[in-house]
Amino acid sequence: MQQDQRAERLVTIFLDVALPLADAYAATQSSFRWSGEDRALVVAGTRIPIDSLSHVYLVGAGKAGVPMARAVVDTLRLNEDLWARFAGGTVNVYRDQSEASVPGVTFFPADHPNPNQASVDGARAALALLSTATSGDLVVAVISGGGSSLLTLPQAGICLDDFRAANRALVTGGATIQEINTVRKHLSQVKGGRLRMAAPDALFVTLILSDVIGDDLSSIASGPTVPDPTTCGDAISVLERHGLWARIPESCQTHLLRGDSGEVDRAILWRDRLSPRTHNVVVASNAVVLSSLERLLSSPGQGGAASRVSLDATPVTGPVETAVEEHFARAVAASHTPGTLLLYGGEPVVSVPPDAHGTGGRMLHYALLSARRIAGRDWAVLASGTDGIDGTSPSAGAVVTGTTMATAHTHGLDADRYLEAFDSYGFFRTLEERSGVRCLINTGPTGTNVNDIMLWSL
Repeated sequence: MQQDQRAERLVTIFLDVALPLADAYAATQSSFRWSGEDRALVVAGTRIPIDSLSHVYLVGAGKAGVPMARAVVDTLRLNEDLWARFAGGTVNVYRDQSEASVPGVTFFPADHPNPNQASVDGARAALALLSTATSGDLVVAVISGGGSSLLTLPQAGICLDDFRAANRALVTGGATIQEINTVRKHLSQVKGGRLRMAAPDALFVTLILSDVIGDDLSSIASGPTVPDPTTCGDAISVLERHGLWARIPESCQTHLLRGDSGEVDRAILWRDRLSPRTHNVVVASNAVVLSSLERLLSSPGQGGAASRVSLDATPVTGPVETAVEEHFARAVAASHTPGTLLLYGGEPVVSVPPDAHGTGGRMLHYALLSARRIAGRDWAVLASGTDGIDGTSPSAGAVVTGTTMATAHTHGLDADRYLEAFDSYGFFRTLEERSGVRCLINTGPTGTNVNDIMLWSL
Protein backbone atom coordinates (compact mmCIF):
# COMPACT_ATOMS: atom_id res chain seq x y z
CA MET A 1 0.00 0.00 0.00
CA GLN A 2 1.32 3.47 -0.90
CA GLN A 3 2.24 5.69 2.04
CA ASP A 4 -0.26 8.40 1.18
CA GLN A 5 -2.98 5.74 1.06
CA ARG A 6 -1.91 4.48 4.47
CA ALA A 7 -2.06 8.00 5.85
CA GLU A 8 -5.48 8.61 4.31
CA ARG A 9 -6.80 5.36 5.76
CA LEU A 10 -5.57 6.27 9.24
CA VAL A 11 -7.26 9.66 9.09
CA THR A 12 -10.50 8.01 7.95
CA ILE A 13 -10.32 5.49 10.81
CA PHE A 14 -9.76 8.23 13.34
CA LEU A 15 -12.43 10.62 12.08
CA ASP A 16 -15.12 8.18 10.94
CA VAL A 17 -14.73 5.32 13.41
CA ALA A 18 -12.80 6.30 16.54
CA LEU A 19 -14.35 9.70 17.22
CA PRO A 20 -17.96 8.47 16.84
CA LEU A 21 -17.17 5.74 19.38
CA ALA A 22 -16.26 8.52 21.82
CA ASP A 23 -19.50 10.42 21.21
CA ALA A 24 -20.30 12.16 24.49
CA TYR A 25 -24.03 12.61 23.83
CA ALA A 26 -24.69 8.92 23.17
CA ALA A 27 -22.51 7.80 26.07
CA THR A 28 -24.31 10.14 28.48
CA GLN A 29 -27.80 9.15 27.38
CA SER A 30 -26.99 5.45 27.74
CA SER A 31 -26.18 6.05 31.42
CA PHE A 32 -28.89 8.61 32.25
CA ARG A 33 -32.27 7.30 31.10
CA TRP A 34 -35.98 7.92 31.67
CA SER A 35 -38.17 4.94 32.52
CA GLY A 36 -41.78 5.89 31.87
CA GLU A 37 -43.02 2.60 33.29
CA ASP A 38 -41.42 3.34 36.66
CA ARG A 39 -41.71 7.14 36.46
CA ALA A 40 -38.06 7.18 37.38
CA LEU A 41 -34.66 8.27 36.17
CA VAL A 42 -32.32 5.32 35.75
CA VAL A 43 -28.64 5.97 36.40
CA ALA A 44 -26.38 2.95 35.94
CA GLY A 45 -29.12 0.63 37.22
CA THR A 46 -30.18 2.87 40.11
CA ARG A 47 -33.78 4.11 39.91
CA ILE A 48 -34.65 7.59 41.16
CA PRO A 49 -38.47 8.08 41.31
CA ILE A 50 -39.31 11.59 40.16
CA ASP A 51 -42.10 11.91 42.69
CA SER A 52 -39.38 11.98 45.35
CA LEU A 53 -37.73 15.01 43.74
CA SER A 54 -38.53 18.68 44.24
CA HIS A 55 -35.96 20.11 41.83
CA VAL A 56 -33.27 18.93 39.43
CA TYR A 57 -30.12 21.00 38.96
CA LEU A 58 -27.34 20.63 36.38
CA VAL A 59 -23.72 21.68 36.86
CA GLY A 60 -20.50 20.65 35.21
CA ALA A 61 -17.34 21.37 33.32
CA GLY A 62 -15.29 19.89 30.51
CA LYS A 63 -14.62 19.81 26.81
CA ALA A 64 -17.62 17.52 26.38
CA GLY A 65 -19.85 19.76 28.47
CA VAL A 66 -22.21 20.81 25.67
CA PRO A 67 -23.22 17.36 24.35
CA MET A 68 -23.33 15.91 27.86
CA ALA A 69 -25.58 18.73 29.07
CA ARG A 70 -27.79 18.35 26.01
CA ALA A 71 -28.12 14.62 26.66
CA VAL A 72 -29.22 15.25 30.25
CA VAL A 73 -31.71 17.95 29.27
CA ASP A 74 -33.14 15.84 26.42
CA THR A 75 -33.74 13.03 28.91
CA LEU A 76 -35.45 15.39 31.36
CA ARG A 77 -37.72 16.70 28.60
CA LEU A 78 -39.11 13.22 27.90
CA ASN A 79 -41.62 13.68 30.74
CA GLU A 80 -43.59 16.85 31.44
CA ASP A 81 -43.58 16.40 35.22
CA LEU A 82 -39.85 15.71 35.23
CA TRP A 83 -39.08 18.70 33.03
CA ALA A 84 -41.15 20.96 35.32
CA ARG A 85 -38.75 20.10 38.15
CA PHE A 86 -35.68 21.31 36.23
CA ALA A 87 -34.37 24.40 38.03
CA GLY A 88 -31.62 25.25 35.56
CA GLY A 89 -27.98 24.56 35.03
CA THR A 90 -24.53 26.04 34.57
CA VAL A 91 -21.68 24.33 32.74
CA ASN A 92 -18.17 25.58 32.00
CA VAL A 93 -17.08 24.62 28.48
CA TYR A 94 -14.26 25.41 26.08
CA ARG A 95 -14.68 28.96 24.83
CA ASP A 96 -15.43 27.99 21.20
CA GLN A 97 -18.41 25.91 22.33
CA SER A 98 -20.06 28.43 24.62
CA GLU A 99 -22.46 29.75 21.96
CA ALA A 100 -24.33 26.44 21.97
CA SER A 101 -27.94 26.54 23.09
CA VAL A 102 -29.47 24.03 25.51
CA PRO A 103 -32.76 24.95 27.25
CA GLY A 104 -32.27 26.11 30.80
CA VAL A 105 -28.46 25.85 30.73
CA THR A 106 -25.93 28.68 30.85
CA PHE A 107 -22.55 27.90 29.29
CA PHE A 108 -19.47 29.81 30.42
CA PRO A 109 -16.71 30.33 27.79
CA ALA A 110 -13.81 29.05 29.88
CA ASP A 111 -10.34 28.32 28.55
CA HIS A 112 -7.86 25.45 28.33
CA PRO A 113 -5.07 24.58 29.07
CA ASN A 114 -4.95 27.72 31.23
CA PRO A 115 -8.10 29.07 32.93
CA ASN A 116 -9.56 32.49 32.19
CA GLN A 117 -11.95 34.74 34.09
CA ALA A 118 -14.95 32.83 32.74
CA SER A 119 -13.54 29.70 34.36
CA VAL A 120 -13.84 31.51 37.68
CA ASP A 121 -17.19 33.14 36.93
CA GLY A 122 -18.71 29.81 35.98
CA ALA A 123 -17.38 28.15 39.12
CA ARG A 124 -18.96 30.86 41.25
CA ALA A 125 -22.24 30.49 39.37
CA ALA A 126 -22.23 26.73 39.99
CA LEU A 127 -21.61 27.21 43.71
CA ALA A 128 -24.42 29.79 43.91
CA LEU A 129 -26.83 27.43 42.16
CA LEU A 130 -25.90 24.51 44.40
CA SER A 131 -26.36 26.59 47.52
CA THR A 132 -30.12 26.49 46.88
CA ALA A 133 -30.35 22.69 46.64
CA THR A 134 -32.02 20.85 49.53
CA SER A 135 -32.55 17.24 50.62
CA GLY A 136 -35.44 16.80 48.20
CA ASP A 137 -33.38 17.82 45.16
CA LEU A 138 -31.25 15.99 42.60
CA VAL A 139 -28.02 17.47 41.28
CA VAL A 140 -26.65 16.07 38.04
CA ALA A 141 -23.03 16.93 37.28
CA VAL A 142 -21.47 16.36 33.86
CA ILE A 143 -17.68 16.13 34.06
CA SER A 144 -15.18 15.55 31.28
CA GLY A 145 -11.57 16.16 30.36
CA GLY A 146 -10.27 19.71 30.59
CA GLY A 147 -12.45 20.39 33.61
CA SER A 148 -9.46 21.16 35.80
CA SER A 149 -8.77 24.30 33.79
CA LEU A 150 -12.31 25.09 32.70
CA LEU A 151 -13.69 25.02 36.26
CA THR A 152 -11.41 27.13 38.43
CA LEU A 153 -11.82 29.08 41.64
CA PRO A 154 -8.50 29.73 43.39
CA GLN A 155 -8.25 29.53 47.15
CA ALA A 156 -8.41 32.79 49.11
CA GLY A 157 -5.15 34.67 48.77
CA ILE A 158 -4.37 33.24 45.31
CA CYS A 159 -5.27 35.43 42.35
CA LEU A 160 -6.16 34.01 38.95
CA ASP A 161 -2.84 35.05 37.42
CA ASP A 162 -0.95 33.18 40.13
CA PHE A 163 -3.12 30.10 39.67
CA ARG A 164 -2.46 30.30 35.92
CA ALA A 165 1.28 30.53 36.49
CA ALA A 166 1.23 27.48 38.75
CA ASN A 167 -0.93 25.60 36.28
CA ARG A 168 1.41 26.45 33.41
CA ALA A 169 4.39 25.14 35.36
CA LEU A 170 2.56 21.91 36.15
CA VAL A 171 1.30 21.06 32.66
CA THR A 172 4.73 21.64 31.09
CA GLY A 173 6.81 20.15 33.89
CA GLY A 174 6.66 16.45 33.10
CA ALA A 175 4.29 15.45 35.92
CA THR A 176 1.52 12.89 35.36
CA ILE A 177 -2.08 14.04 35.24
CA GLN A 178 -2.64 12.53 38.69
CA GLU A 179 0.29 14.51 40.07
CA ILE A 180 -0.80 17.71 38.34
CA ASN A 181 -4.30 17.41 39.75
CA THR A 182 -3.00 16.64 43.24
CA VAL A 183 -1.55 20.14 43.26
CA ARG A 184 -4.45 21.86 41.53
CA LYS A 185 -6.96 20.38 43.98
CA HIS A 186 -5.25 22.03 46.91
CA LEU A 187 -5.14 25.42 45.21
CA SER A 188 -8.87 25.38 44.43
CA GLN A 189 -12.23 25.96 46.11
CA VAL A 190 -14.15 23.64 43.76
CA LYS A 191 -11.83 20.71 43.08
CA GLY A 192 -11.20 17.71 45.30
CA GLY A 193 -14.86 17.14 46.12
CA ARG A 194 -15.63 20.73 47.04
CA LEU A 195 -18.21 21.18 44.28
CA ARG A 196 -20.19 18.25 45.70
CA MET A 197 -19.87 19.69 49.21
CA ALA A 198 -21.71 22.84 48.07
CA ALA A 199 -24.97 20.85 48.09
CA PRO A 200 -24.43 18.48 51.04
CA ASP A 201 -28.10 17.55 51.51
CA ALA A 202 -28.98 16.86 47.87
CA LEU A 203 -28.84 13.56 46.01
CA PHE A 204 -25.86 13.92 43.68
CA VAL A 205 -25.19 12.07 40.42
CA THR A 206 -22.02 12.68 38.40
CA LEU A 207 -21.76 11.47 34.80
CA ILE A 208 -18.09 11.27 33.85
CA LEU A 209 -16.39 11.09 30.47
CA SER A 210 -12.97 9.88 31.55
CA ASP A 211 -9.75 11.36 30.19
CA VAL A 212 -7.59 9.81 32.93
CA ILE A 213 -5.84 6.51 32.47
CA GLY A 214 -7.32 3.95 34.85
CA ASP A 215 -10.38 6.18 35.36
CA ASP A 216 -9.22 7.52 38.72
CA LEU A 217 -12.29 9.57 39.64
CA SER A 218 -10.32 11.79 42.02
CA SER A 219 -8.13 12.91 39.11
CA ILE A 220 -10.68 13.43 36.31
CA ALA A 221 -11.16 17.22 36.16
CA SER A 222 -9.42 17.19 39.58
CA GLY A 223 -12.34 15.30 41.11
CA PRO A 224 -14.83 18.10 41.88
CA THR A 225 -17.48 15.64 43.09
CA VAL A 226 -15.43 12.88 44.74
CA PRO A 227 -13.50 12.84 48.03
CA ASP A 228 -9.87 13.86 47.89
CA PRO A 229 -7.43 11.31 49.35
CA THR A 230 -4.43 13.66 49.07
CA THR A 231 -3.01 16.39 51.31
CA CYS A 232 -1.17 19.67 50.91
CA GLY A 233 1.95 17.72 51.81
CA ASP A 234 1.37 15.44 48.83
CA ALA A 235 1.07 18.49 46.59
CA ILE A 236 4.36 19.88 47.87
CA SER A 237 6.04 16.51 47.27
CA VAL A 238 4.88 16.53 43.63
CA LEU A 239 6.31 19.99 43.05
CA GLU A 240 9.61 19.14 44.68
CA ARG A 241 9.93 15.81 42.88
CA HIS A 242 9.69 17.52 39.49
CA GLY A 243 11.74 20.58 40.41
CA LEU A 244 8.72 22.87 40.10
CA TRP A 245 8.51 24.41 43.56
CA ALA A 246 10.47 27.51 42.58
CA ARG A 247 8.35 27.91 39.43
CA ILE A 248 5.03 28.44 41.23
CA PRO A 249 4.07 31.85 42.69
CA GLU A 250 4.70 32.70 46.33
CA SER A 251 0.96 32.87 47.08
CA CYS A 252 0.58 29.22 46.04
CA GLN A 253 3.63 28.21 48.04
CA THR A 254 2.29 29.98 51.13
CA HIS A 255 -1.09 28.30 50.86
CA LEU A 256 0.40 24.82 50.53
CA LEU A 257 2.88 25.36 53.37
CA ARG A 258 0.08 26.57 55.64
CA GLY A 259 -1.72 23.27 55.14
CA ASP A 260 -5.43 22.53 55.28
CA SER A 261 -6.97 22.29 58.73
CA GLY A 262 -10.29 21.16 57.24
CA GLU A 263 -9.05 17.85 55.80
CA VAL A 264 -10.27 15.76 58.74
CA ASP A 265 -13.67 17.44 58.86
CA ARG A 266 -14.18 16.90 55.13
CA ALA A 267 -13.32 13.22 55.45
CA ILE A 268 -15.94 12.82 58.18
CA LEU A 269 -18.51 14.73 56.10
CA TRP A 270 -17.94 12.42 53.14
CA ARG A 271 -18.12 9.29 55.24
CA ASP A 272 -21.24 10.19 57.21
CA ARG A 273 -23.36 12.30 54.84
CA LEU A 274 -22.14 12.60 51.29
CA SER A 275 -21.02 9.14 50.14
CA PRO A 276 -24.39 7.40 50.70
CA ARG A 277 -26.11 10.02 48.49
CA THR A 278 -23.41 10.35 45.83
CA HIS A 279 -23.29 8.29 42.62
CA ASN A 280 -20.38 8.60 40.18
CA VAL A 281 -20.71 6.90 36.78
CA VAL A 282 -18.04 6.66 34.05
CA VAL A 283 -19.97 6.85 30.78
CA ALA A 284 -16.97 6.43 28.41
CA SER A 285 -13.18 6.12 28.50
CA ASN A 286 -10.12 5.59 26.32
CA ALA A 287 -10.03 1.85 27.04
CA VAL A 288 -13.67 1.39 26.01
CA VAL A 289 -13.16 3.31 22.75
CA LEU A 290 -10.01 1.40 21.81
CA SER A 291 -11.47 -2.03 22.48
CA SER A 292 -14.53 -1.13 20.38
CA LEU A 293 -12.26 0.23 17.64
CA GLU A 294 -10.27 -3.02 17.55
CA ARG A 295 -13.46 -5.06 17.31
CA LEU A 296 -14.88 -2.94 14.48
CA LEU A 297 -11.68 -2.85 12.44
CA SER A 298 -11.32 -6.61 12.74
CA SER A 299 -14.83 -7.19 11.41
CA PRO A 300 -15.77 -7.70 7.74
CA GLY A 301 -16.92 -4.55 6.04
CA GLN A 302 -14.75 -2.18 8.08
CA GLY A 303 -11.63 -2.40 5.94
CA GLY A 304 -9.76 -4.28 8.59
CA ALA A 305 -10.75 -7.89 8.02
CA ALA A 306 -7.92 -8.46 5.54
CA SER A 307 -5.34 -6.97 7.91
CA ARG A 308 -4.02 -7.84 11.33
CA VAL A 309 -5.35 -5.40 13.91
CA SER A 310 -3.44 -5.39 17.18
CA LEU A 311 -4.41 -3.39 20.26
CA ASP A 312 -1.90 -2.85 23.02
CA ALA A 313 -4.17 -2.49 26.03
CA THR A 314 -1.39 -1.09 28.20
CA PRO A 315 -2.07 2.65 28.53
CA VAL A 316 0.57 4.90 27.01
CA THR A 317 2.08 6.98 29.82
CA GLY A 318 5.47 8.45 30.65
CA PRO A 319 7.71 10.54 28.37
CA VAL A 320 6.50 10.84 24.80
CA GLU A 321 10.03 10.09 23.57
CA THR A 322 9.97 6.72 25.34
CA ALA A 323 6.55 5.92 23.93
CA VAL A 324 7.71 6.55 20.35
CA GLU A 325 10.78 4.34 20.79
CA GLU A 326 8.72 1.49 22.27
CA HIS A 327 6.10 1.73 19.54
CA PHE A 328 8.75 1.80 16.83
CA ALA A 329 10.38 -1.34 18.24
CA ARG A 330 7.03 -3.13 18.28
CA ALA A 331 6.34 -1.98 14.74
CA VAL A 332 9.63 -3.45 13.55
CA ALA A 333 8.75 -6.75 15.20
CA ALA A 334 5.26 -6.75 13.64
CA SER A 335 6.26 -5.57 10.17
CA HIS A 336 6.77 -9.12 8.86
CA THR A 337 2.97 -9.17 8.45
CA PRO A 338 2.14 -6.57 5.77
CA GLY A 339 -0.98 -4.54 6.42
CA THR A 340 -0.70 -4.72 10.21
CA LEU A 341 -2.47 -1.94 12.10
CA LEU A 342 -1.26 -1.19 15.63
CA LEU A 343 -3.55 0.64 18.07
CA TYR A 344 -2.42 2.56 21.14
CA GLY A 345 -4.14 4.88 23.58
CA GLY A 346 -3.26 6.89 26.63
CA GLU A 347 -1.63 10.14 27.60
CA PRO A 348 2.15 10.47 27.40
CA VAL A 349 3.81 13.54 28.87
CA VAL A 350 6.05 16.23 27.40
CA SER A 351 8.51 18.11 29.58
CA VAL A 352 8.76 21.63 28.14
CA PRO A 353 11.57 23.90 29.42
CA PRO A 354 10.42 27.30 30.76
CA ASP A 355 12.24 29.13 27.95
CA ALA A 356 10.60 27.14 25.13
CA HIS A 357 7.99 29.20 23.30
CA GLY A 358 6.85 26.87 20.53
CA THR A 359 3.30 25.76 19.78
CA GLY A 360 2.21 22.15 20.03
CA GLY A 361 1.16 19.33 22.29
CA ARG A 362 1.73 15.69 23.18
CA MET A 363 0.40 14.21 19.96
CA LEU A 364 2.07 16.66 17.58
CA HIS A 365 5.37 16.06 19.37
CA TYR A 366 4.77 12.30 19.13
CA ALA A 367 3.99 12.60 15.41
CA LEU A 368 7.13 14.58 14.65
CA LEU A 369 9.32 12.15 16.59
CA SER A 370 7.63 9.26 14.77
CA ALA A 371 8.23 10.90 11.38
CA ARG A 372 11.96 10.92 12.11
CA ARG A 373 11.86 7.29 13.29
CA ILE A 374 9.98 5.81 10.31
CA ALA A 375 11.84 7.82 7.64
CA GLY A 376 12.35 5.71 4.51
CA ARG A 377 9.83 3.02 5.48
CA ASP A 378 6.51 2.34 3.81
CA TRP A 379 4.63 3.13 7.01
CA ALA A 380 2.25 5.78 8.33
CA VAL A 381 1.58 6.99 11.87
CA LEU A 382 -1.33 9.02 13.22
CA ALA A 383 -1.28 10.65 16.64
CA SER A 384 -4.24 12.70 17.79
CA GLY A 385 -6.16 13.86 20.81
CA THR A 386 -9.85 13.02 20.84
CA ASP A 387 -10.77 16.50 22.06
CA GLY A 388 -9.61 18.18 18.84
CA ILE A 389 -7.16 20.48 20.65
CA ASP A 390 -3.61 19.28 21.19
CA GLY A 391 -1.84 21.33 23.84
CA THR A 392 -1.45 24.95 22.79
CA SER A 393 -2.16 24.26 19.11
CA PRO A 394 -5.45 24.58 17.22
CA SER A 395 -5.03 21.08 15.75
CA ALA A 396 -5.91 17.67 17.17
CA GLY A 397 -2.70 16.01 16.00
CA ALA A 398 -0.98 14.93 12.80
CA VAL A 399 -0.41 12.04 10.40
CA VAL A 400 3.06 11.28 9.02
CA THR A 401 4.64 8.81 6.62
CA GLY A 402 8.07 7.48 5.74
CA THR A 403 8.49 10.37 3.28
CA THR A 404 7.63 13.20 5.68
CA MET A 405 11.26 13.87 6.63
CA ALA A 406 12.44 13.81 3.02
CA THR A 407 9.71 16.26 2.04
CA ALA A 408 10.64 18.51 4.95
CA HIS A 409 14.32 18.47 3.93
CA THR A 410 13.42 19.33 0.34
CA HIS A 411 11.55 22.40 1.57
CA GLY A 412 14.29 23.56 3.97
CA LEU A 413 12.78 22.43 7.27
CA ASP A 414 15.01 21.22 10.09
CA ALA A 415 12.94 18.86 12.25
CA ASP A 416 15.53 18.84 15.03
CA ARG A 417 15.32 22.61 15.40
CA TYR A 418 11.54 22.48 15.72
CA LEU A 419 11.75 19.65 18.24
CA GLU A 420 14.25 21.59 20.35
CA ALA A 421 11.90 24.58 20.33
CA PHE A 422 8.89 22.34 21.14
CA ASP A 423 7.24 23.82 18.07
CA SER A 424 5.81 20.71 16.44
CA TYR A 425 2.72 22.57 15.27
CA GLY A 426 4.93 25.18 13.61
CA PHE A 427 6.80 22.40 11.80
CA PHE A 428 3.70 20.76 10.36
CA ARG A 429 2.00 24.05 9.51
CA THR A 430 5.07 25.27 7.62
CA LEU A 431 5.48 21.91 5.89
CA GLU A 432 1.90 22.07 4.67
CA GLU A 433 2.31 25.63 3.44
CA ARG A 434 5.49 24.87 1.50
CA SER A 435 4.75 21.40 0.15
CA GLY A 436 0.97 21.19 -0.06
CA VAL A 437 1.09 17.82 1.76
CA ARG A 438 -1.61 17.63 4.42
CA CYS A 439 -0.33 16.52 7.81
CA LEU A 440 -2.37 18.32 10.45
CA ILE A 441 -5.64 16.89 11.70
CA ASN A 442 -7.98 19.84 12.13
CA THR A 443 -11.30 18.88 13.67
CA GLY A 444 -11.94 21.85 15.93
CA PRO A 445 -13.29 21.05 19.41
CA THR A 446 -14.96 17.64 19.10
CA GLY A 447 -17.18 17.84 22.16
CA THR A 448 -15.55 14.79 23.70
CA ASN A 449 -12.29 13.89 25.40
CA VAL A 450 -11.09 10.34 26.09
CA ASN A 451 -7.32 10.88 25.94
CA ASP A 452 -5.11 10.31 22.91
CA ILE A 453 -5.10 7.71 20.14
CA MET A 454 -2.02 6.56 18.20
CA LEU A 455 -2.29 4.39 15.08
CA TRP A 456 0.57 2.71 13.13
CA SER A 457 -0.04 1.31 9.65
CA LEU A 458 2.72 -1.07 8.51
